[in-house]
Amino acid sequence: RRVVERSPASADEAMPDAPSRMVMLNWLLNEEPLSSVDELAVTVLDELLMGTRTSVLYKAMAESGLGAAVVGGGVSDELKQATFSVGLKGVKAEDVGKAEELAMETLRKAAAEGFEEDAVESALNTLEFQLREMNTGGFPKGLAFMLSMLPRWIYRDDETVNVADALRFEAPLGELKARLAKGEKVFEPLLRRLIVDNLHRTTVEMVPDAGLSEEWAAAEKLRLKKAKEAMGEEDILQVIASTADLKRAQLAEDSPSDLATIPRVGLSDLERSVKTVPTDVSALANGAVPLLTHPLPCAGVVYADVLLDLSRLPLSEVPLLSLLTGLMTQAGTSELDATTLQRRIGARTGGITISTMAEQPVGVDGAVGPADQVVHKMIVRGKAVRERLPDMLDLVHAMLTDAKLDSQTKAVELLKESKSRLESAFVSQGNQFAGLRLSSRNTAVGLVNELTSGVTYYDTVQALLQTAQNDWPSLLSRLEAMRDTLNAQDSMLINLTADPDAIATATPALEGFVARMPAAPAVTQAEGGADKFGAAGLKPRVDEAFAITTQVNYVAAGTRLLQPGEQADFGGFAVAARALSLGYLWDNVRVAGGAYGGGCSFNPTSGGFAFSSYRDPNLQATLDIYSHAADALEKADDMSPEALEQAIVGAVGDLDKPLNPDQKGLRALTWHLTGVTTAMRQAYRDQMIDCTPAAFAALADRLRQAPMAVAVFASEEALAKANEARGDKPIPVRKLVQ
Repeated sequence: RRVVERSPASADEAMPDAPSRMVMLNWLLNEEPLSSVDELAVTVLDELLMGTRTSVLYKAMAESGLGAAVVGGGVSDELKQATFSVGLKGVKAEDVGKAEELAMETLRKAAAEGFEEDAVESALNTLEFQLREMNTGGFPKGLAFMLSMLPRWIYRDDETVNVADALRFEAPLGELKARLAKGEKVFEPLLRRLIVDNLHRTTVEMVPDAGLSEEWAAAEKLRLKKAKEAMGEEDILQVIASTADLKRAQLAEDSPSDLATIPRVGLSDLERSVKTVPTDVSALANGAVPLLTHPLPCAGVVYADVLLDLSRLPLSEVPLLSLLTGLMTQAGTSELDATTLQRRIGARTGGITISTMAEQPVGVDGAVGPADQVVHKMIVRGKAVRERLPDMLDLVHAMLTDAKLDSQTKAVELLKESKSRLESAFVSQGNQFAGLRLSSRNTAVGLVNELTSGVTYYDTVQALLQTAQNDWPSLLSRLEAMRDTLNAQDSMLINLTADPDAIATATPALEGFVARMPAAPAVTQAEGGADKFGAAGLKPRVDEAFAITTQVNYVAAGTRLLQPGEQADFGGFAVAARALSLGYLWDNVRVAGGAYGGGCSFNPTSGGFAFSSYRDPNLQATLDIYSHAADALEKADDMSPEALEQAIVGAVGDLDKPLNPDQKGLRALTWHLTGVTTAMRQAYRDQMIDCTPAAFAALADRLRQAPMAVAVFASEEALAKANEARGDKPIPVRKLVQ
């Protein structure tokens, strides 16, 4: 079945020759439940087809030049019947059919010719590592187990089915591996049966239409007009009265008797002392490279982080970091092409990623940190069983020092994907980009994040894409200079989290890795150094709005409550901000206002404070709600002891979220880099637990004194309406996606 639907778009996106269509193919994979072995086999098949950028189907779609980015998440098996989806976005009208045929032909070819042995080994090892590690991040592991069993509980009617079998992978995994060891073709028949020969398929094409949003709005107005015309005067008065009753009910406080029926944790249940992570600081290469080790139970897995100092780069090169790290991970090396590299990573490790981190250093004695300083690092994160640590470090070394940066086609592909991803994110996550704009006015950390992932980065990506296509040598020379600037022992730090007995055995491999790195950088770039942010200055604090194609708004406002070097009741402010989010803002922005989300946050290390709303039908009304937040805080004197206690418990609970061993190691690394001590964390926790209504009043006073700036992502129509209401104080508007 083929479905063609219109989608809201700008006038430029709706032009006949614009590359702005989307096409996606979707299959229903099964009518009856799959066996446990087939469930695992489908997971491996998904990895072979779509798991990495070099997987056969993903690679073919991404490198086709027919679209800007791959869409469709491959296999989805959370419901009774599993599905498989793949497609492209950013497609020209004449290329829609070509994209569809490319997907089908690639799948047919894979089913006919099969998968290479190293690809199967990599995909199977990736699955097994994930099953054995069971790394759920910050998500509670017990809840993750429950959700894994839930589909069998909901959808299996057979009373003989044990829902816990969803967690028992040893037997089916062993059977799958045994069949593969005998030379059986497991995945090719499965691919033919579930996808290639499966006619339970839909193809969905989305066609951009510049007038669709107005058409929807007009249709809604007409429907409401007809409904009103069909009502009598009494009916209308009843609607008005019911609406008023609803508003009162939404904003009414729950009664003490109702609240008393809810089980709750009290202050007496909280641990007063902060949790610590064991951290030993030593050095490698005769003291040249700091080494942090964290002996923790890791079930035989070694987590190694290699950090390089990004403060050496000029500010002008910071926006290129995403492209550089993308090429390091995806372009291959002089000895391993991109596909072989990814398969080697999958077969010998639990994964290797390269990204960046930007953190705010703390001020003296835990005060607000200096606005012009940032801990800025490139971080290579890898994990492997202890026997494979040398293999993993070999791969990390090759990616850092020998990546094929001279890969113009891959660079263009990455930049196109970044542009497409950002344009989609503006519409779905505008609150995050609004927050980035606000934080870039407060600290160098905020500036770095905006330069590398915000609106400014979007502008940079468009310029870099033109350069990559038309002047590749100049862009390549900048990337090579960045790599030569960063790769050096005097720029490096190693962070290792492992079982206690594995740390000593890992040291020789780490020494060998460090010894292969240059002692000093091959290139020293002008205008680098940690003081470059002070010279560049922060963005001015101004109101701004960005027009996007959307039916909802993302409304943010922020300020700096505390100046660098200031001390305050940080823990008390955090409790008050959380209570404000879940009380006043929840009731007015979300419940009564109709937004999907809304709240505020306080950052004790930067002194920043911000309001934000998510998928909000209002704009100026939400800003008005923010402006009365101080009034709501001052009513804390009327807060019951029980309500204050729950505000404290919730805030402390945010500090005590469960962490896996690798997250604990990373958290301890961040404390080390930013200068946060155990005593500072304990003081912050004590301030939270000892919070009184006075902290709410103090935060209210700060909010009244601080000048607030606004950042909004919304439609042109919504912004025009809001600016009309604002009179002589309109918010400057920029149309973001042309």
